[in-house]
Amino acid sequence: MAEGNPDIGTPFQKSLGIHWHVVDKDVGSVAVEMDIRDDLRGPAGSVEGGVVSTLADVAGASAIGFQVCLVATEHLAISFLAPGRVGPVRATATPLRIGKHDGVAEVRVIDTGKDDRLMAVATVTVRVLDKS
Repeated sequence: MAEGNPDIGTPFQKSLGIHWHVVDKDVGSVAVEMDIRDDLRGPAGSVEGGVVSTLADVAGASAIGFQVCLVATEHLAISFLAPGRVGPVRATATPLRIGKHDGVAEVRVIDTGKDDRLMAVATVTVRVLDKS
């Protein structure tokens, strides 16, 4: 994974401006980060919940996928705690379990421009499609 490389990811992920960063290589923690643009805000001025969910999904799947190769999200559970208004928004994922067929990651989403305010917490379960 190239640190902060905007050339990885799907076209949709690129359209959001997502960048990847290694947080802790030993435990497999990965962060994905993006700026809050006006076109990603809802009527109240905060980043849309679907965008926050996407960021959590990408972070969780990336934390597992970078260790096993190819994954697909099976389940995402997210709790929204505070609005994101300033940005950039960062989702940091840490693998909790990686098995033969699936993996689970814990994700914390923060608004870095608002004193690292915790916006959401999530768990992401992925199916392992291919092992490296």
